[in-house]
Amino acid sequence: MKKIRCIVIPVDLDVAVDTLEFFEGDLSAMQGIVDGRFQVLELEAQKASMFVNEEGKNIGLKMNQRATMLLWLSDNVWRFQDVVAGNVFIIGPPDDEGDSTSVPQELVDLMFSTEKYKGEVTTLSDEDSWSSNNLEFPDYWEAAHSVLELASRWQLVKEARVVAA
Repeated sequence: MKKIRCIVIPVDLDVAVDTLEFFEGDLSAMQGIVDGRFQVLELEAQKASMFVNEEGKNIGLKMNQRATMLLWLSDNVWRFQDVVAGNVFIIGPPDDEGDSTSVPQELVDLMFSTEKYKGEVTTLSDEDSWSSNNLEFPDYWEAAHSVLELASRWQLVKEARVVAA
């Protein structure tokens, strides 16, 4: 059996985001992480898949601030429109046969092996160029919060992302 590496984003901000492995197709492990049945949200920008509790908001699970920011960074159709509730995990997109793949190494490296981060945006007037300011952050989530706050104030922002500074 193939092992799948994932990134787990706990709802509790006092619990660190970390990686975990489970065997491909191990539904009990997957459901254990999200505390119930799951649905999958595709994270296009990260080339990954986010597994969330499919009833999370309906049953009153707390908003997962970090997972929500990642979703909002992934695709602007989600930004400020919806939130993620409960614990989540991220793996890679399905392969050509529809089988699970491990979380992309680039995302693991960005989240866990980067010293400084910055936020970048594209604007409606220049969708092909990424721009940033001189702000640098020691934490991925601080950079995500900062660039999303900018997107909330500046109506011309089309896409937003966090990259290594």
